[in-house]
Amino acid sequence: MSASSTKRKVPVTTHLYEDQVQMLNKIAKELQVTKAVLFRTAVEQLLKKYEEKQLDIGIK
Repeated sequence: MSASSTKRKVPVTTHLYEDQVQMLNKIAKELQVTKAVLFRTAVEQLLKKYEEKQLDIGIK
């Protein structure tokens, strides 16, 4: 599932902790990308780990 211009993006709403948002803002500014790019990148990495059975987030 890699990013592609042919894929349709859909809006998603979530809740984050304030410190997470502050760090995301800092990273986005430093990398000169949007938070949406950071979220999509993180989700891609999570999905890849899940597919490889390497995902361990400590919940069942």
